[in-house]
Amino acid sequence: MKITIDTLKRAYLFTTVFYYFGFLSFTSRILSGGGSSDLMSANASGNAAKQVIGILLLLSGVYLLLKVDKKLLFSMLIKSLWWWVLIAFFLASIYWSYEPGITFRRSIAFITLVVAGFCVVSHFTAESLMYFIAKAIFVAAVMGLIYLVISPSNALGGHGEGDRANMFIGIMSDKNGGARLYAYGILILVGLGYYRARNHKIMLAVLGVCLIFANSATAIVMVFAGVGLITLFKIMRTHSPNVNLRRVIIITLLLIAAAVVVSYLYAFLLELLGRDPTLTNRTVIWGLLDEYIQAESTLGYGFGAFWVSDAVTSFVDRWSYIGNAHSGYYEVMLYGGKVGLFLVVFLTLKIVKDLVQGYIVSEKNGLLAALLAIILMQCIVNYIGFVIMNHNSADMLIYAVISFVAMLSITDKRPASEIKNPSLMVKNL
Repeated sequence: MKITIDTLKRAYLFTTVFYYFGFLSFTSRILSGGGSSDLMSANASGNAAKQVIGILLLLSGVYLLLKVDKKLLFSMLIKSLWWWVLIAFFLASIYWSYEPGITFRRSIAFITLVVAGFCVVSHFTAESLMYFIAKAIFVAAVMGLIYLVISPSNALGGHGEGDRANMFIGIMSDKNGGARLYAYGILILVGLGYYRARNHKIMLAVLGVCLIFANSATAIVMVFAGVGLITLFKIMRTHSPNVNLRRVIIITLLLIAAAVVVSYLYAFLLELLGRDPTLTNRTVIWGLLDEYIQAESTLGYGFGAFWVSDAVTSFVDRWSYIGNAHSGYYEVMLYGGKVGLFLVVFLTLKIVKDLVQGYIVSEKNGLLAALLAIILMQCIVNYIGFVIMNHNSADMLIYAVISFVAMLSITDKRPASEIKNPSLMVKNL
């Protein structure tokens, strides 16, 4: 049987979502009977199945990119220059890495994620791609609820104390990561305007239930703040780019004012959300890591190397292994120091700029409003969670996809009929 290029594209999209959205990790845990007791060794060695599928994703992604119109591909490569600069920096960090082999492997994994995001955005329309992602998140939520009925002890995480113990993780390996995923699904559906039909209401209800079960204050804030931003962006937008520009300035000023108010009410809001001022000991962790960051403040320890290197031994001996800094900004400073932090911040600002530019001139105001809200939420949540630059996560794949969608919103001038649309596939899966 001959495999057509369209079939390969669909298979690639399915595999990408299966790989990054927790389905593969869940399958591996079921087949292996659970995770490793030595988390540090497991983190260093990685997962063999994920490594094999990751290499296949990288190679097939490169092949599919060669099928993209050459002029469009060249334009996209130029527009995404800062991605390639960041990749080059991570590869260069092999030279000064405390664990060169780990940094090389993590860099390849990061390249795979970027290629996957670049590839799916190149071959599918933004609307149907984001809807497919929302449906995949819904499927993960449904599977999690079924798993809760079948094996409640495994579907409930054992971390936390008091009313935060045994919270819902479903098929995910991390409660907060799963909760953020449900939040993304809700924001995508709302942004696309998919909340009136019965099946969309069911999707939103299931995602909402999983979010409540997870009891993640961060994800709940993401939903309320994100929906508020989407609504604001939609209400404020007109058909005039000049008026839109002025209104974007007004929205920016409103957001700055809101940020100032939140900073003054910080302690009160945390108490309202039932969280302590240490953000569940995150501030303690950051204080302990400051000396390690200062030790390699310029270039860091090498991409992905710190938590599996000898540099962390004294920390682990005293405080045990925690795997990441519970802050994407702290984590990238461990990865790449001040230079790495600058590159990540600059890339994020570039994505926001592209989204705002697309929002001003494009007719896809609902989608771009949702994507802009998600990126802004990721920038905030990255302060208290490892979201941006987490090379094997759904968070980072969504970040990359949004980046390339934003770029195409101001780059790709083709009519929609010329772009392969997976909407039939989305309906059938």
